[in-house]
Amino acid sequence: MTHHSRLNLIMLVTIGGLAIFLYFRPQSAAIQQYSISATTADAIQSLRILNKHQEIVLKQSNNQWHLIEPVQVRADEEKIGKILEILTASSYQRLALENLERFGLDQPYLQLYVDNEYFGFGGFSPTTHQQYLATNDFAYLISPRYALALPVAAIDLINPGLLVSDEIPVRFEMERWTAEFQNDGWRMTKHYSDDGFGDEILTKWIQLWQTARAEALKLEDELDSDWIETGVIRISLQSGKVIGFKILQNKYSLVLLRMAEGIGYQFPAKLGQRLINPRAIVLNQ
Repeated sequence: MTHHSRLNLIMLVTIGGLAIFLYFRPQSAAIQQYSISATTADAIQSLRILNKHQEIVLKQSNNQWHLIEPVQVRADEEKIGKILEILTASSYQRLALENLERFGLDQPYLQLYVDNEYFGFGGFSPTTHQQYLATNDFAYLISPRYALALPVAAIDLINPGLLVSDEIPVRFEMERWTAEFQNDGWRMTKHYSDDGFGDEILTKWIQLWQTARAEALKLEDELDSDWIETGVIRISLQSGKVIGFKILQNKYSLVLLRMAEGIGYQFPAKLGQRLINPRAIVLNQ
């Protein structure tokens, strides 16, 4: 047998032995993954969040989420969806709910009730940097992102839109002019001689009101004397409800204060001027 033949035989035996070893090697057991909850988000009707600062209560009605405590106002549906992602979370570790101090679960700094299902957020694992969560008689380790979805204050959950999808305006009334939806479009029905503008501009202005999102939200008692009131806008809805907004301005920003709820929607000065003056839409094009 030549030298090359011996090398080929050795390589063949080595490869064969390796293949046999891999085939008969004991397979490691599959890693168990535990679901945190068996509840589906579609079935949820209420949320309750407790932290060191306040208690926040939300309820769902007619497929819309509303804050109930500490203020009564429409909630941001997208942020509610982020909170409810906890129901789909899973963990590779499930521990007996014992020695709660060890996990920071004896006095959770953050608590969530999804209907009647309880979630308590505790400390962090020093090795995995995951967070301990108490629910359904067990402690789990999960990503910290679920706790980050919960607000520090109720205002963080308020919908930043001036009008939501079911608030359909049919009339806008300001000091110097009034516009109404008639037949197939918006028309000015009252204005001073120098305040008129075309239907196309008016339609764009109404659309801006329906799509604008505040850059910040403020409670009424947070608005100090630096904000100067310059007018009021009253909006009649298709449902028959009338909404009133106070116009508050300073050098840099404009706030539209929704009077019934006491929530201020803050906009940069340029966008704010477009919201209170349809003529500004033309000037800024």
